[in-house]
Amino acid sequence: MSNRPVLVFLLGILAGSPVLAQEGSKEPPNPCTIEPIFHCAETMGDGSFIAHFGYRTTCPETDKLAVENYIPIGDDNYFAPEPVDRGQPTVFIQGEHVDEFEAEFSAEELKKGKKYGWTVLKIGAPVDFSKTKDASLDCTNLPY
Repeated sequence: MSNRPVLVFLLGILAGSPVLAQEGSKEPPNPCTIEPIFHCAETMGDGSFIAHFGYRTTCPETDKLAVENYIPIGDDNYFAPEPVDRGQPTVFIQGEHVDEFEAEFSAEELKKGKKYGWTVLKIGAPVDFSKTKDASLDCTNLPY
């Protein structure tokens, strides 16, 4: 008989998880909803754009103590098309966060005519380059 399940259980207790994990199982799904939000794009003089993003994290009442949600760059936190890492956050805090970061899109990328977007936990925020920042549109004060 293998001592492996007992070892996994003991390691789980030491890590603060009272749940017996099955060998090879993934982490439990995140109980919070994390919604990436595209605010607007800023036109640069060379034909490139800087896109402004924020996010909204909502957790069930039972999980309000989960103040921070860590979602690494990868399958659950990425830009498409590549590069998947454009400086987006990996730690998501409860509440609304406006203009949290900016991502640059070069003129060469835009000439390809592809659709760009940021996805977190299968919720996408497509980039709309026609929604440009100017005197009438401030990226930091947008209704959702």
